[in-house]
Amino acid sequence: MSVGNNHFANLIMDSYALAYIASRMKQMDIKNYSIEPYLVLLNNDKTQVDIMAINEFLFLVSKELPYGSEITSDSNYFQIWDYYSYMLVGGVQDFTGNVHIQIPPGSGQQLFEFIRVIPIIID
Repeated sequence: MSVGNNHFANLIMDSYALAYIASRMKQMDIKNYSIEPYLVLLNNDKTQVDIMAINEFLFLVSKELPYGSEITSDSNYFQIWDYYSYMLVGGVQDFTGNVHIQIPPGSGQQLFEFIRVIPIIID
């Protein structure tokens, strides 16, 4: 286990992401929900993907993504610029509905890391 600055920054980011998710769920008056990791792998052969995230939320928590990548959804549009890796807390973005992820051609293999949040309805 590394104890350098990057490890510390990752712990802060992970804690922030979970706090941000809790805050967003509270804002939407969603009291019960489950969370799980959700990974999307794109490469030169598959540069885009569509995800049906109806009645769920995808929170982007990737630490690094290629310049020019785009994520669009019914609720958000986010394009990755060259300063994305320095954003840390600002990099947490949430998406819901029809989600489209695309990387520029020639980006190589890219892993998009999300936290998937599914509201639980209790009668």
